[in-house]
Amino acid sequence: MGGRGLSPARLALVSVLQYAENLTDRQAAEAVRCRLDWKYCLGLELDDAGFDFSVPSEFRDRLAEGDRADRLLAVMVERLVAAGLVKRRGRVRTDSSRVLAAVRRLNRAELVAETLRVALEELVVHGEDWLASLVTANWADRYGRPVRYDRLPRGGDALIAYVLRVGAEGMHILRAVHDADAPTGLRALPAVEVLRQVWVQQYWIDEDGQLRWRGTKSSRDRASRRTKERRNTGNASADGRHDPASARVPWSGMEIVTPHDPEARYSQKVTAAGQQDWIGYRDHQTETGDETHPNVIVQVTTRPAPEQDIDALDRIHQGLTRQGFQPAEHVVDSGYISPDSIHHAAEHWGIALFGPRRSTGGQTARLRQTGLPHRLLGPHPDLPERRDQSAMETHTWRRPPPAFRALPAQSLPRMRGPAQIHRQR
Repeated sequence: MGGRGLSPARLALVSVLQYAENLTDRQAAEAVRCRLDWKYCLGLELDDAGFDFSVPSEFRDRLAEGDRADRLLAVMVERLVAAGLVKRRGRVRTDSSRVLAAVRRLNRAELVAETLRVALEELVVHGEDWLASLVTANWADRYGRPVRYDRLPRGGDALIAYVLRVGAEGMHILRAVHDADAPTGLRALPAVEVLRQVWVQQYWIDEDGQLRWRGTKSSRDRASRRTKERRNTGNASADGRHDPASARVPWSGMEIVTPHDPEARYSQKVTAAGQQDWIGYRDHQTETGDETHPNVIVQVTTRPAPEQDIDALDRIHQGLTRQGFQPAEHVVDSGYISPDSIHHAAEHWGIALFGPRRSTGGQTARLRQTGLPHRLLGPHPDLPERRDQSAMETHTWRRPPPAFRALPAQSLPRMRGPAQIHRQR
């Protein structure tokens, strides 16, 4: 017979206390076993022996599967609404924070070698005898331990030769797992699929069938560029083929940067404190902001790190509506504010969006500096012109209606909560 079960609600409260006091799993388990304040908060008997220190980590792993964390948060919010501590038609505010993936930052050479090593380890588990016939003894020297920069060849030519050899060996494995004689199920292994995607992103095959190393990105990732073909900056050959110099890795929104968390992405963000860059995700936390009620986080949306705040706004409103919230006011920072987002939130969701004005820049600012007439900044010719004085007369939204007026930055309440959340893996 096994041991007695542990209440998920009690383990969730242990996780909250552990985070509040910044304790390790061992320290949290010791606190449950020895501290009277924790026993009182958890409703435990004084002689309760607690649990093993591995339990919190296992609980977080189960909680991270599917949407279990969101369901737990929804149950908590429903209880708070029933108790009268949270209003569904009040003020909410949203801010984003970085979610750091628990991975080491890799350069491109480390990435391809480490990806192949992870795939080989998973193939050993599911087809050791089959894999033994494909590898040679010197593979253990390259892939027998985690790949690190200080163990890679020095010099540009030596490093290129190394990544091409890794690429050829990776292609050897990919062709073998897709062969008809390969054991069933190997090609569907997650690490093998990551290997295939990384090889597509980092290598290409020229017209002679030779494996080539892709060039680095020549420009920054933008949402408007992801649906367009890359501009060919090199010369085309006589048969119209692109110059090999233009074969580059994809935008950061698509590029896999580590095999240990394939969904994590690299991103940069410019803030008042300076430029921040990280690998992981971007977390949008929405909390209540009524003066007469406690501030409670009611909705969390996690998106890829390169996705801008304004692109996640519609998902946030959709999630709030699904939970039964229709806030009268939604306070956000300038990253979520634009004329279109203000209008869409009001028309589609019935939510008044508030936030600081964005600094004026780009072509509109340059036109204003030239002294050109304001009619050149008017509505788009393909859109109907609106003459209602309560609405906007131009697409610049210089005179927003009172209900949707953007607020100055200093008048907005600051979003409470941690600046960084470490993703548990």
